Amino acid sequence: MKHKFMIITILMLISNYLFGQNSNSTHYKLLKTIENIEIREYNESMNISYYDESSENYFQKLANYIFGGNEQKQKISMTSPVTMRQYGDKEMIFRLPNNFMIDKAPNPENKQIKIFKIESNIKATIKYSGYTNQSIEKKKTKELIDTLNKNNIKFKEDFEVDVYNSPFQFINRRNEITVSVISDF
Repeated sequence: MKHKFMIITILMLISNYLFGQNSNSTHYKLLKTIENIEIREYNESMNISYYDESSENYFQKLANYIFGGNEQKQKISMTSPVTMRQYGDKEMIFRLPNNFMIDKAPNPENKQIKIFKIESNIKATIKYSGYTNQSIEKKKTKELIDTLNKNNIKFKEDFEVDVYNSPFQFINRRNEITVSVISDF
């Protein structure tokens, strides 16, 4: 696990240095704040994801795509957050820049990379700072669940971790746990 984190850290640092990270804060609209959580409407987005149960190089595979590892050899700006699904295949997801909602994203050379659209949706979010790890993620997920249950807000079990910063950024780090909301709030 430490080896995986170290590889991800190095690759994020390189990618942040080469391309910068565009934090697309317009990818959602705040609908409501309830205690320590936010209910947000997320805009539709084009994304790439990678999953291979025999590999720990998720970030490296996705970074290769945006560095030009695609059929058109096109370099693509890295955006934030980077999302890690905590359910299903536990994929890592990069949101592509907004122009790919209109322009077709280049086909990946690595056929295990999927390009897909996420439709507009409503999610509950809890923020936290510092470096993320499984212990903090479990604690914040429980906090999010407790607040939603206390306020009778129904949700799916599709928890995700959003990481907004390069590992090289030591202060003012931003992370979030999100989950889809399926009831009125």
